[in-house]
Amino acid sequence: MKKIYTILIMCMFFSLFSTEVKAQVIMGETFLGLNLSQIDGDKAYGYKRIGLHGGLGVIVPIYKKDNFNLDASIEVAFNQKGAHQGPIYNDVINGDTITGQYDAYLNYLEVPLILYFTDKRTTSFGIGASYGRLMRQREYEHGKEAEYKEFNRDDICILADLKFTIHERLKLGFRYQYSLAAIRTRDFNLINGEPDMEWQNVTQYNNVLTARLIYVFNEDKSQYVYDEYKFTGDNPKIHQKMIDKELKKLRKEQEKKEKKDERN
Repeated sequence: MKKIYTILIMCMFFSLFSTEVKAQVIMGETFLGLNLSQIDGDKAYGYKRIGLHGGLGVIVPIYKKDNFNLDASIEVAFNQKGAHQGPIYNDVINGDTITGQYDAYLNYLEVPLILYFTDKRTTSFGIGASYGRLMRQREYEHGKEAEYKEFNRDDICILADLKFTIHERLKLGFRYQYSLAAIRTRDFNLINGEPDMEWQNVTQYNNVLTARLIYVFNEDKSQYVYDEYKFTGDNPKIHQKMIDKELKKLRKEQEKKEKKDERN
């Protein structure tokens, strides 16, 4: 747990202060989104549990050539997972109302490590893994709090990530995440009370879809100039002048900012 808090402090430091460091190669990011999740191995099917996803991260450039970038990313994220099933029947057995309703709420603090491949500074595809620590769990069955075997405290997942540039430093991202190891095993009791081997020692896994907005704090804005002034006419010299003009403007703004920082 101390390691997770240490990484969180590091992410906050880089995210908040990296814009003040001259020639800084590490970029900070913040993100906020929603999860649609389910628990594979229970009786509730479909991505019906809605949860919060948010946190901070750092991006370290590894390789760059023309329009291709290779970056490594480390994040600290709060991730809500679980499962949901609404009432599907209404029976009474031994005086207890049985509806089939089920809810699981699992709150994790996670550290994803991702390798991103970026093409033309607009589209990035990432693959990686994450370590999650279960912070809180709640479980309800038939509308009442359940007392089943607790979920494992650790959740190691594999993930795939896709993000697009909306406007300069603002990105739209989509992520798929799945547990590599079971988050627990449990038995299910049939309504008629008869034993059934199919529902004994069932392994369960987190299965999560995420949509999120991402803002990169100190991504170099000058790289967008060439995308904004793409040449479509017959005179490339005019096009180059427009680019040079915008780059000169950006350099002047940077020089003013540096002088202001030196005075302070």
